[in-house]
Amino acid sequence: MSLTLYTGNRSERLVSELAGRLSGRRLSSPLTEEIIVVQSRGMQRWLSIELAEKNGIWANSRFPLPDTLVRECFRIFFSEVDTSRYFGVQQMTWNIMTILPPLLDEPPFAAIRSYLSFDGEGLRLYQLAERAAAIFNEYQFYRPDLLQRWESGGEEKGEGLWQSILWKSLVAGSGGVQPLWALKDEFCRGLKLPMSGFPERISLFGISYLPKFHLDILSALSRVTDITLFVLSPTSDFWADIMARKTQARLSVEERIYRNEGNPLLASLGHMGREFSSLMQDLADSAEMQLEAYEEPGEETLLRSLQTDMLHLQGAGADAAPRPLPPNDSSVQIHSCHSPLREVEVLHDSLLSFFETYRDLEPRDVLVLTPDIETYSPYISAVFGAGNHGETRIPFTVADRSMMNEGDIASAIAALLDLATSRLGAAEVFDLLSRLPVRRRFALDDDAQECIRRWIEKTGIRWGLDETDRLNAGVPSYRQNSWRAGLDRLLLGYAMPDEGSLYGGILPYDDIDASFAETLGIFASFVDALERLSERLNEPETLQEWRLVFLGMLDDFIVADADSEREYSEMLAIADTLGELFNETLHKEPVSPEVFTSWVRSKLEERRQNLGFMTGGVTFCAMLPMRSIPFRVICLLGMNDAAFPRQHHAPSFDLVSSNPRPGDRSLRNEDRYLFLEMMLSARDLLYISYVGQSVRDNSSLSPSVLVVELLDAIERVFSLSDGSSIADRLTVRHRLQAFSPAYFDSAGPLFSYSEDNFHALSSRTYGGGERPPFVDEPLGVPGDETCVVSLDELIRFYGNPAAFFLESTLAIRQNRLMTPLIDREPFSIEGLDAYMIREELLEKILQGSDPSDILPLFQARGIIPPSGIGERLFASMATESAAFAARLTALTEGAAELPPLPVNLDIGGFRLTGELTHIWPKHQLSYRHASMRGRERIQSWIRHLVLNAAREEGYPTETILVMRNESLSFAQPDQPVLYLENLLKRYREGLHSPLLFFPEASLAYTRKLDDGLQKAYAEALAVWNDNPFSGLHGEGSHPAVQRCFGNTEPFGTEFKSLALELLLPLMNFQETRS
Repeated sequence: MSLTLYTGNRSERLVSELAGRLSGRRLSSPLTEEIIVVQSRGMQRWLSIELAEKNGIWANSRFPLPDTLVRECFRIFFSEVDTSRYFGVQQMTWNIMTILPPLLDEPPFAAIRSYLSFDGEGLRLYQLAERAAAIFNEYQFYRPDLLQRWESGGEEKGEGLWQSILWKSLVAGSGGVQPLWALKDEFCRGLKLPMSGFPERISLFGISYLPKFHLDILSALSRVTDITLFVLSPTSDFWADIMARKTQARLSVEERIYRNEGNPLLASLGHMGREFSSLMQDLADSAEMQLEAYEEPGEETLLRSLQTDMLHLQGAGADAAPRPLPPNDSSVQIHSCHSPLREVEVLHDSLLSFFETYRDLEPRDVLVLTPDIETYSPYISAVFGAGNHGETRIPFTVADRSMMNEGDIASAIAALLDLATSRLGAAEVFDLLSRLPVRRRFALDDDAQECIRRWIEKTGIRWGLDETDRLNAGVPSYRQNSWRAGLDRLLLGYAMPDEGSLYGGILPYDDIDASFAETLGIFASFVDALERLSERLNEPETLQEWRLVFLGMLDDFIVADADSEREYSEMLAIADTLGELFNETLHKEPVSPEVFTSWVRSKLEERRQNLGFMTGGVTFCAMLPMRSIPFRVICLLGMNDAAFPRQHHAPSFDLVSSNPRPGDRSLRNEDRYLFLEMMLSARDLLYISYVGQSVRDNSSLSPSVLVVELLDAIERVFSLSDGSSIADRLTVRHRLQAFSPAYFDSAGPLFSYSEDNFHALSSRTYGGGERPPFVDEPLGVPGDETCVVSLDELIRFYGNPAAFFLESTLAIRQNRLMTPLIDREPFSIEGLDAYMIREELLEKILQGSDPSDILPLFQARGIIPPSGIGERLFASMATESAAFAARLTALTEGAAELPPLPVNLDIGGFRLTGELTHIWPKHQLSYRHASMRGRERIQSWIRHLVLNAAREEGYPTETILVMRNESLSFAQPDQPVLYLENLLKRYREGLHSPLLFFPEASLAYTRKLDDGLQKAYAEALAVWNDNPFSGLHGEGSHPAVQRCFGNTEPFGTEFKSLALELLLPLMNFQETRS
């Protein structure tokens, strides 16, 4: 049995030594597993690929993490006793939840008692127990002497006093299970030959740091098995005593005598590596063999020169002249951008440039790391996944995302937990129903999903299950706008016809029949399941009961497919963990829903997909999983000030942070050493980007201090022939927009491969030329040869010719533009709801009905505010409608309405059919209880022309248009048939291609012609564009107009001639009425 130590500065060389050692001495049986301890799943993937390539085949191996190896060895030595069952972080958390409350009355716990005094849900207790468990776990690895002193009765004071009492209570409740420090001591003392059950050999590869706890165990293991460590070291020299200049400045003169800086990068960034080197020294002294596997990186580029200087521990000597920077060197690049999106866009262009420059470079040779993969992932997918207009698409994968952000099932579970303890807003619930695992569970296709969305909107569902749910939420108890109210309307509408009346206080929803039975059943089942879960998540339960709740969530809401089976298994593992915690810890009391939800969310965030590492494309991931793995190109995104290195915010009672020792874990030092390892692992190019300019005012923002230190180190060793700043030479400052002209100027340093951005620039600079027509040539229309036109269709066409063309000719329904679902009940009556109420009120009043009779109908629809507020608003609208009805009644002068006038006209090859209504002896009435618009004028003008063209004996020649704010009349036209023929011809043209006629803009232009062309154009533009002050949308923003004409202003010759041809007669025969 032996211990062998390999050190080297290149992982490729170390893996060659590993491959040779494994192939040189076979294990006793082909069925015996090869054990290689790694620090990440990324390293596992890389080693598997490399060993298969070097040895021809690689199988029957296992890659445990260091902590996993320790637990496995303890289980072997202590005969299956798994210490993690009691002294693991999770187990300690729940044990502390039970042990701590009885201790709160003791004086040392006064501060803790005060902190927990307002903890109704127990969430503070859980969070404190979780932090305390994490601290105790750290003590087991880094302060075993402290725990030993506490257990032996040693005195403590300050923050340590209550912790010592809590720890001793924790140990006392363990049932004889020893903490890790005691197990480690016994393991190291008792491990000796002969000892069976341990692996034949254990290799450790690429591990950057291990605490003394693990090193002691490895030393003991070397007595019973072969241990080989392959350690990546930046230098072949002894470097444990080097120190950065700024650190030396804090020392006394005598202390400085024994310190030197060596290499500035190793001195400033290598603190953790130096401490690990010191800890390894004792292990190295006991090693049977110490082998070195260092390679010269060379000095051809700046990057390799930096690596070589680190290998030989060289820096800028006091008398050494700066070395010239290699000409045209681009091996170290720093890019300053305005936002994460711009960082990713710049990276995409830079990678295309690298692939063009290095012809043998492949996407698999590129690694992109970021401290915040969750923030950057959407931008990566958007930029690298686009591949627009035939642009080169770079294959890529995003690895190491948490399941809650990446996994469909985990994110659905997180949304479900949030939803079940919320108000159950319409948008939130529909978002849950739209998630793939939930849709699979309820067999919901796209049509059914859209149908349910429409039902939610039309039945007035806003939030809350029912009136009881509202009462529990602390608001008055009412059923209106709840899920149950909406579902009741749907079920009743399915069961019986809507006759416009209430049944048991419920208004049946009319737009539903037997064909919707399956979809309605799905919707009802979903609401029922949501109600059951909401009820379960309102009461405390034991961990065992919460396990059943969690499994019920999976059964009721989730179905996995082939791609998500692994993720579903992870969810089942979370449920099993709840059962294990109940069985293996002291905590048997009920736990609040808030604590349960917090625990589940933390598990979902902890679990990683562990997929996407090195699959043949560019690998994007967080910083840790791919550390120490060599790539030709390594790119670091998000190297912002305060983002990296991470800051460790230790709790005030953390005795490790308050009394640090050499070898303690430090997130800041870990990240500094990780940055150093990335520099060592890049072979051809190190690419760094950060948000260096404010997106608001373009002011400069600082990069990470690590980037600053890298630039300082380079400037101390290298120089430029012209004396300019190397930092300025290496840093590229990018523009705010990807379509900036600077990227397409061949004389400048910036560049872009994006065709889209080039076209965007061309459009902005040169106007983009004529916009291609929506249709290249007039389209054929089925049945067009008959030339039979319905009056209703003609009127609808001139309400919006573009929308009519899309719907009638191309069958594109533009009115399906999604409006957000609303999560609050109505507090006012606005928009379409207000218009609909006014119209119905008007009809009831004209029929002689009492307006108050229809108030319950509107309340049942959920479109007016509940209780007294809605009643007062309704009464006000009823008064307005009564006044409008009085205007109409005055115009009829008490006469009876004439029978509908049939329309069957042959005009210029067209046959116009239909009928006209609302005709009295003196005039035809057109009315709407709304503001006057061009659309109503034009449609009323068409009715007026038809009235005069089809008029029979006893029918009037005048038409009056009555609107809420204005009235006008049309006198008898001189040539109604001619005017109708023009309208019909243009109608026919508008069926074949979009017509350059717009009711509002065309009428606005025509009305102002007398004031000159410039004013007429300005008036058309005013109604075409959105009004930023009123918030009203212009006619040009209508989805149909956007689809047909884009963002252009189509006010050319054809627009003007059509406006004059169709609307000048209207202007000549209309008269404004008082």
